Amino acid sequence: MREYSKIGDEKIQKMILHPLDAGGKRIRPCLTLLAAEAVGGDPESILPAAASVELLHTFTLVHDDIMDHDEERRGKPTVHSIWGDEMGIMIGDTLYSSSFKALIDMRNKGVEDSRVLKAVEALVEANTELQEGQIMDMLFEKDDQVTEDQYMTMIGKKTGALIEAAVKIGCIVGGGSEEQLEAFRIYGSNCGVAFQIKDDVLDLTADAKKLGKPVGSDIRSGKKTLIIVHALAKACEEDRDMIKAVLGNDSASDEDVKAAIDKLGETGSIEYADERVAELISEGKRALGILPDCEAKDSLIEIADFLIDRNM
Repeated sequence: MREYSKIGDEKIQKMILHPLDAGGKRIRPCLTLLAAEAVGGDPESILPAAASVELLHTFTLVHDDIMDHDEERRGKPTVHSIWGDEMGIMIGDTLYSSSFKALIDMRNKGVEDSRVLKAVEALVEANTELQEGQIMDMLFEKDDQVTEDQYMTMIGKKTGALIEAAVKIGCIVGGGSEEQLEAFRIYGSNCGVAFQIKDDVLDLTADAKKLGKPVGSDIRSGKKTLIIVHALAKACEEDRDMIKAVLGNDSASDEDVKAAIDKLGETGSIEYADERVAELISEGKRALGILPDCEAKDSLIEIADFLIDRNM
């Protein structure tokens, strides 16, 4: 990723590398490499494609942190908290352009132009979807009538689209068939949605140090997560009013947030979210049944299982 994010100015380079050096799980590039290998491609030659997906993901994180006013990510200061919102936008935009630079470089790695173009189309489509999903997410913060179907559509775009693109791009540049591409579409979309729902659960239940941000930050920012949507639909009026009083309230105390989290647990909404994660992952793994048995396929299944079991 550093290769495609090179900037001549040393000061600017430090700013660009800050979000990349913050670490992370790197699940998306791993999925790209494994998908390519699972259809018979050479993962070494696919590295620029994997870098492309992670660069685009990092761009979204930089902009998300600005919109969510988050001061920390992965235990480190966010870009905008150091250099300001305007500079944060520019740094994110630079990472965005770098992602396409990396993917186009596949032409220099022996990948046919037609496959590179198809991969670029997949990345462009994913970017459009995730931006639409982000807009929907922001609009939902002011909407008290968000349904579960609306929420699932939103995260399918905001989070599912890029994980879907990660495996589709790997399949495309690896030389996979249309049938395999469809299997990866299902696997990627389901894993992406499950990943986001699990993130919503962890925002309420994980250790703050492991999480890299304050527990309950989604509640303070007014996010309509599956847990919130389910609770507002199932809770009694008194409990709904209590949850709504904290939701989107920047001045809510830690005690208020904790009380709201406890109430979400009592309604069964956190447990319900975990059940939906398990269902999505099970369906995604079944879709991989058409792939030949190999280590890459086994690893894809293990990653899907990790999405259920992770605690950060």
